[in-house]
Amino acid sequence: MSYLMKNRSRIAAAGLALGVLGAAGGANAQEIKMWNLADAGGGEAEFLLDAAAEFSETHPGVTFVFETFPNEAYKTQIQIALAGSSPPDVFFNWSGEDAMRLARDGLALDLTEYANAEGGFAHEMSDGWLSSFAIDGRYYGMPTHAVSKYFYYSTAFFEEHGLSEPTTIAELGGLCTSIREIDSSIVPWPLGNNDRWKLNHLITMLNHRVLGDAGTAADYNLSAPADELFTNPGYVTAWQAVLDLQSAGCFEGAPNATAHESANAMFSAEASPMIYCGSWCAAQFHGEGFTEFGLFRLPAFEGGAGDPGAGFLVPTGYQVSAKTEHPELVAQWISSLVSDENAAKFASTMEAIPSNATLIDTVDGTEHYKWIAEDMASATGSVNVLDVLLENNVSNAYLDAGVEILNGTKTPEEVMADIRAVAIAAQDAM
Repeated sequence: MSYLMKNRSRIAAAGLALGVLGAAGGANAQEIKMWNLADAGGGEAEFLLDAAAEFSETHPGVTFVFETFPNEAYKTQIQIALAGSSPPDVFFNWSGEDAMRLARDGLALDLTEYANAEGGFAHEMSDGWLSSFAIDGRYYGMPTHAVSKYFYYSTAFFEEHGLSEPTTIAELGGLCTSIREIDSSIVPWPLGNNDRWKLNHLITMLNHRVLGDAGTAADYNLSAPADELFTNPGYVTAWQAVLDLQSAGCFEGAPNATAHESANAMFSAEASPMIYCGSWCAAQFHGEGFTEFGLFRLPAFEGGAGDPGAGFLVPTGYQVSAKTEHPELVAQWISSLVSDENAAKFASTMEAIPSNATLIDTVDGTEHYKWIAEDMASATGSVNVLDVLLENNVSNAYLDAGVEILNGTKTPEEVMADIRAVAIAAQDAM
């Protein structure tokens, strides 16, 4: 949906829709086009509209065009747009290899000068946060917050049936079996993998739990010798763990045909007692009226080399197109989003962990938000998601492998042979 908004009084009527915001043109008119995910949820649309209206008040003549895309479509569209003649000025991205590749290819603007200027975002956060979008000390993006991943479970269902949080992957499978024994029609853990990324998040963590950082690093960055790339049997073990969970009855009958929104709705409607969902899901479930849930991390893999205290953690934020016609203005705009006040508003609205935590103590978050914040702070390590860690072709091979595994059309050994072949080709191309 697209619409023109000429003053702040119309923002309240805009609801969750994003489109064009600002004063009508003029000789000094400057337009900022911004791309984001369509399913960010939790009130991000209103936050951006309000922030844009405030920015327009102090920057007369500035207008905003907001466009949103579903997760998987976005990853393709942004690549095409940035290489084209009319890319967005500023765009959402995950930290990781994709973001760094855009910087190396000259498609993402070096923001260091603007970030260090008065009012720039480099003054609003720690070096650790800044490093998430940095190469050799140069900033090619600005982190806004980090997301994590947890199991959400119905406390009422668990209490009624005497169930407890699992401590190992094997116990997680046993929990699914127990739930099926209570009622065979219940889906213990709806997966919703039609966009492929739901299982990708799970295999990301299983790879870590089985192999650990040291066991995956040389494969993920393609620095291992070609005859050793992705040959560690732990990768097959991780895929086999997915099959074991499927055999234990954890997932719905056709997870590749189920939308993640439908899977989430099964949990919030209390049709399913568990779901593996992002830290952002807490606010979504609250908005749908379901608050009686607890959380736990993905359990350890018995005998695995990974740190069981490490958590799924993906810093996300914004990058700026190297083709923008007004880089300083755009840098000022994104810097305004992480000011003390806006960072606190964002954290309150999205129940997210902000990159600027100066006013975090003033945020009146729910008990679940506070639990997530404390848990993310207590994690002994972090695990970034495969589709931003891996070279793009290797990432797609992993996404496709998940579909084959769930459909039963290829074995763990076969999908790893496919991934290995793609990795060798990518290494050769480098």
